[in-house]
Amino acid sequence: MAQITNTISPVRSPLAMFNIRNASPLDLHLKISYLVLQVLDLVLTLLAVSIGATELNPVMRASLASPLQLTVMKGGMPLLIAWLIPGKLLIPAIAFLLFVLGWNANELFMYFF
Repeated sequence: MAQITNTISPVRSPLAMFNIRNASPLDLHLKISYLVLQVLDLVLTLLAVSIGATELNPVMRASLASPLQLTVMKGGMPLLIAWLIPGKLLIPAIAFLLFVLGWNANELFMYFF
C-alpha cells in the first residue's frame, strides 16, 4: 500500500525573491545596483522637476502626476524586473542608468552653477 505524505512548503522571506541561496554574489550585487540606480534616478528626477525642469520621457512625465503611478513605475517595475531577470542580463540596463544619471547630474550641475 502506498503511503501519502503531506509536505508544506516553507514561508519565503522577502529577500527570497532575489534567490540569495542559489544566486552568485555577482548576480546579487548586479540586482541591488540596478535597484539603487533606479532610486537615484527617481531622486534626481524629482529634484529636477521641483526646480522647474520638464521630464523628457513621456511615460514618466505622465506618472509624475500621481504618486501611485510613480511608485509602480519606479518602485514596483524595477523590483519585478530584478526578480525575473538574471543579474548578468541587467548589465546593459545598469550601463544605461549610469549614462542617464550622469546626464541628469550634469544638467543639474549646470543649472545650479
